[in-house]
Amino acid sequence: MMVLLEDMVVRRGRFELGPVSTRFDVGVTALLGANGAGKSTLMGAVVGVLAPTRGRVEIERSGGRPMPPGYLPQDFDAPRRVRVTDYLRFVAWCRSSRRTPITDHEISEALRAVGLEDRAGWRFGALSGGMRRRVGVAQALIGSAGVVVLDEPTVGLDPVQRTELRELIATLGREHAVLVSTHLAEDVAAVAERVLILADGSDAFQGSVDELAERGGGTAVSSESVERGFLSVVRDRVSA
Repeated sequence: MMVLLEDMVVRRGRFELGPVSTRFDVGVTALLGANGAGKSTLMGAVVGVLAPTRGRVEIERSGGRPMPPGYLPQDFDAPRRVRVTDYLRFVAWCRSSRRTPITDHEISEALRAVGLEDRAGWRFGALSGGMRRRVGVAQALIGSAGVVVLDEPTVGLDPVQRTELRELIATLGREHAVLVSTHLAEDVAAVAERVLILADGSDAFQGSVDELAERGGGTAVSSESVERGFLSVVRDRVSA
């Protein structure tokens, strides 16, 4: 799976993102940037809710039915009294068509992928915060065709829940193209292989996590070296 952005420009009111040319392959790519840098706009273009003003966004697949990327919003929630499996069946129904129905087997596979097979019959409100976020990841996987976009997935979780979710994201990256928007350097150091940094609507950095850590003066990837590298990129862009 691969997401290709080619000279993409997206205008939203007075804000303009781009042009951005990049690709997201199988693995975990971290999307970084200060508030207002264009992260939400880029994610909206990737998942198909915002149309590029210029350029293109292309989802390349090795085969199978055409489906848009899966998306986990930062403020994901679901009705408290609905059982997990019923909620996911509703999501599957929304994303199905007569020609391409999503089956109960695919729902079970999504639950298995996030480690919630034994919570399928639980009501959403009875789950912990970390498990609720896992349900959000499961709904993003249903019909996602191998591309998943996660917006601030670890925000609001306790340290144990954050660690477990990071492990889940790293596992998904073995078979999916995963784009993770985050403000936490710990997330980047723990799970990302590649980084895209936006600054004021422009592409400020593309490279590996190792390269970003080196930019911050680090000899090894850590949350501190990633954060210093990010600040170096942003400050260089401001002073340019």
